Amino acid sequence: MKLGFSISAFQYEELNENSDWYLWLTDEINITSKRVIGELPGKNFYLSKFSQIHDIASRLNASFWRLNLSWGRIFKERDKISVEAVTGYRKLLKDLKDRGFKVILCLNHFDLPKWVHDPIIARDSLLTEGPLGWYSEDTINHFISFSSFVKDNFSEYVDLWCTFNEPNIMILFGYLSGIFPPGITSRRAYEKALKNVLTAHREVYNLFHGEKVGIIFNFPYIQGNEKAKEELFTTLKGISFDWIGVNYYTRIVVNEKGQPVDGYGMFCKPNSFSLDNNPCSDYGWEVYPEGLKHVLQGVKKFDKPIIVTENGIADSKDFLRPSFLISHVEAIKESKVNVEAYLYWSLIDNFEWNFGYQMKFGIYTLDLKARPSAYIFKELTSFV
Repeated sequence: MKLGFSISAFQYEELNENSDWYLWLTDEINITSKRVIGELPGKNFYLSKFSQIHDIASRLNASFWRLNLSWGRIFKERDKISVEAVTGYRKLLKDLKDRGFKVILCLNHFDLPKWVHDPIIARDSLLTEGPLGWYSEDTINHFISFSSFVKDNFSEYVDLWCTFNEPNIMILFGYLSGIFPPGITSRRAYEKALKNVLTAHREVYNLFHGEKVGIIFNFPYIQGNEKAKEELFTTLKGISFDWIGVNYYTRIVVNEKGQPVDGYGMFCKPNSFSLDNNPCSDYGWEVYPEGLKHVLQGVKKFDKPIIVTENGIADSKDFLRPSFLISHVEAIKESKVNVEAYLYWSLIDNFEWNFGYQMKFGIYTLDLKARPSAYIFKELTSFV
C-alpha cells in the first residue's frame, strides 16, 4: 500500500473570489448568525509554493497526490478562459509527475464558479432566482464542458480521474442540513440536486471512456440501524465507476429511527471522550479506527480498486495524531481488503470551510514546520 496526501483547491490555493464559497463566507447573514466565522482562505500559498510543498511530501515517502483544479480560477466566466491559470496548473502537475507522484485529479471538490452558483441569491429567493448550482440542470452541461476542457488540457499528467469528492456530503449539507451553500433545508431540493450530480457523473464517466474514472464518497461507519447503513451504499449501486475513494473520519451511532446519538462519532464535545471512552478531536469527532475496517469490508463488495482518499484528525496539539495514523493503517491491514493507497488529510493545515483555519489537520503547520506526527507518517511505510 502506497502513501500520499489529499488536498482541494479552495482549501489550499490562494484566495479565489470567483467561487460560490467566497460569496457564502462573506455573506453578512451567515456571519452574524455564526454559520461561518467570517474568515477567508487568505493564508493559503499552494500555487506559489507548490514545488516546496511537493518536496516535503516526497521526503515523507508519499507517492500519491490527490487534488482538484479550481473551475472558477480557470473559467472566470462561462466562455472566458484564464491562460495564466491553465499555464500555472500545467507547471504544478508537471512538477508532481517529475517527482514520480501518481496523480489523482478530481473534477469537483465542493466549490463552483459564481457564474454557475450564487448561493446567496439562491437561498434568499428559495431557489427561484440566480445561478442555482446543482439544483439546476444547466449545471450538468456546464460541468460536462469543464470536464472535457480539463481532460483535453491536462490528461498527460493524470493517472486516475475522479468526478466528485463526497457528493453525498456536498448535497446533504447544501440542501438538507443547510450548513453548506446554498443553505437550503428541503428534501425535494436535496433529491433534485443529488439527481443532477449523479447525472453529471454518468455523463462524464461516458465522456472519459477509456480513462480510469472513479468517485469519492464519505463513508462513516454507521452503527445501530442496518437500513441507515445500507442507504449509504444505495446511491453508488446506480452509477458506474472504475475505482472508489473512501473518505473515513469516524463513525455514526444511530437509534432505531436512524437519528444520530450524541456522545459518539462526530457528535461529541471537542477534546473530550466519547461515551465509549474513546478520545475526541478538536472538531469533536471520536477516534474510532475500527470503523474503517468495517467500511472497507463493505466497500469491497463493489469489486473495484479501493483507495483511502481521506483520513485525518483536527488536533492542534498533535497529541492524538501519531496514534491516529498508526491505528488507522493497522485497521486497513486488519480488514484484509486490498487498498492501493492511504492518503492522509492533510499535509499542511488547511482552510476548513465554515470553520476557517481553526481546525488543524496538518502534519505540518502553515509556516511549514513539521509536527511530531510527520515523522510517524514517514515511517508508516514500515507498517504497510
